[in-house]
Amino acid sequence: MTSITPTRGGRPLLLIALLGLGLLVTACEGKKGGDDSKVLATVNGEAITEKDYQDYLKLRQTQQAPISDKEKEKKVVLDEMVNRVLLVQNAVTNKLDEEPDVYFQIKRQRENVLARAMIRKYLKDTPISDDDVKKRYDQEVEKTHKLEYRARHILTETEAEAREIIKQLDKGASFADLAKKKSVDVRSGKEGGDLGWFNQGAMVPEFFDVVVALKKGQTTKDPVKTDFGWHVIKVEDSRPLKVPPFEQIKPNIRQLVQQEKIDAMVKELKDKAKVKIND
Repeated sequence: MTSITPTRGGRPLLLIALLGLGLLVTACEGKKGGDDSKVLATVNGEAITEKDYQDYLKLRQTQQAPISDKEKEKKVVLDEMVNRVLLVQNAVTNKLDEEPDVYFQIKRQRENVLARAMIRKYLKDTPISDDDVKKRYDQEVEKTHKLEYRARHILTETEAEAREIIKQLDKGASFADLAKKKSVDVRSGKEGGDLGWFNQGAMVPEFFDVVVALKKGQTTKDPVKTDFGWHVIKVEDSRPLKVPPFEQIKPNIRQLVQQEKIDAMVKELKDKAKVKIND
């Protein structure tokens, strides 16, 4: 069984799903070389222009290292583009674009491209200042619990199993030994239930709130229920949380602000739209 430690899982984010982490910030325009409309090659009458080449080259360089010899690079890239056009032309001739699965993929790609374009435009039209990012950082610091904790847990599938473990602990059994034998969280179980040091954002609220209420060395008297199962928790220690300085996590906070702005934009669109979800 894989690890099922009660960590707080990140919710699916629209921005990440559409753009990937590397595109969370507004993309910079690449340098354009020469006349965009210049025809570099034709394939059965279909033109490959300078702009086509530059766009393909930029995409290619995100996936593999550029070729140092620019003349060789242009020859290689153009050859790739010609091959691709030939394949596409042949696919259309064979009406592969009309096959249901291919049609669906093309439709989905179009939707993704348009959604990405909308997000880029929105971020460009509503830029985020450093003051916005700093204000959000201060808000996060203010609401963050000021301590981090080290704790152990034993995870069981049923409440009855957890209560039986608590009885054994009350009789003097070793928490670490029971974790190794009884915990269904294999990863922490191998370490005697040790979860290491963690802060508020690392654990689900129902787990973290119990940890905060316990004193050093204390164990829960009743099992704690989360979506992962039933927990028996022991707090080993606590210490002041070291908050990362603003400059260190500035990119992460900017990403958070961007995501919140996009969430708000999508919510506004949804509120204005006529959406009907059928059963």
